Amino acid sequence: MDIKEAIERRKSEIERELIKSFDRVWEERLKNAMTHLPSAGGKRLRPALAMISADAVKKGEGKRALPFGITLEIIHNFTLVHDDIMDNDDLRRGVPTVHKVFDEATAINAGDAMFALAFNVLSRLDVDDSILREILDDVSGMVLGIAEGQQMDMDFEERMDIDPEEYLEMIEKKTALMFINAAKNGARIAGAPPSVYEKMAEYGKYMGLAFQIWDDFLDLTADEKTLGKPVGSDIRNGKKTLMVVYTLQRLEVPDRERFLNILGNEKASDEEVSEAIELMKKVGAIQDAESLALEYADRAKRALGVLHESEEKEALLDLVDYVIRRKY
Repeated sequence: MDIKEAIERRKSEIERELIKSFDRVWEERLKNAMTHLPSAGGKRLRPALAMISADAVKKGEGKRALPFGITLEIIHNFTLVHDDIMDNDDLRRGVPTVHKVFDEATAINAGDAMFALAFNVLSRLDVDDSILREILDDVSGMVLGIAEGQQMDMDFEERMDIDPEEYLEMIEKKTALMFINAAKNGARIAGAPPSVYEKMAEYGKYMGLAFQIWDDFLDLTADEKTLGKPVGSDIRNGKKTLMVVYTLQRLEVPDRERFLNILGNEKASDEEVSEAIELMKKVGAIQDAESLALEYADRAKRALGVLHESEEKEALLDLVDYVIRRKY
């Protein structure tokens, strides 16, 4: 079974429970603001990953992991609402962002309410109290970690001396933590012992890291029509990707000065962006980032060795392949 089929099998149930979870909210404008982004669609990868991980441990346990998956999806959407405010973005999933449709104050309030609602949904999880407390600790730690990762990312905007290990820590917090939680606690809900669910956490970590590095890699290497945005937009925006971090470490004067003149220049021409990309290639930054993404993908696959053979395990392996094969 491939990952798309595995998600599709579960998507209608996820959609139904996700929208139903907002029934607790009675204030109409607040509820509309809270449901605006979830109603606009989405892959529902995080709840599906939790359910697939549970079924991979014990067939039929995925349904029991659904409230946990919905918790992750609500938290994911809550962080997007607040991210869009911080970045002043106009569009998300092809629709105007929450703060543009309503107003900034309402969007902040809606995000806060979504955060609270997520834990209300989590409280309905049908597991022993001791397991629920462990999952609660993981989820609250995840949200704190995401906030730390976001702060690191914002702080990086003003720095030119970022170490690759700092960057990897940032994306582990900001991106990989949700995948870690989905895989680990989906397995734990299904009754997996620590030897199994810790390996599932490892799977989520390396798959999440590969996902983010590959995302940045595509910005410089993908076909513009396929990518859906100008190639090299991260350079114009001054984004400190792993490839930029490598480049700043390795370039010598005057190449480094030239690169810094282009990095973060929103009006940089296509020729200047191409020049910056050539400088990144010159020091092996793009090639090394690609190699690291592939290495992490391999580590993620190896972590799944703790699972018995099943359709769900095949779907989890296929997800890793999707992460490093996608063109956009």
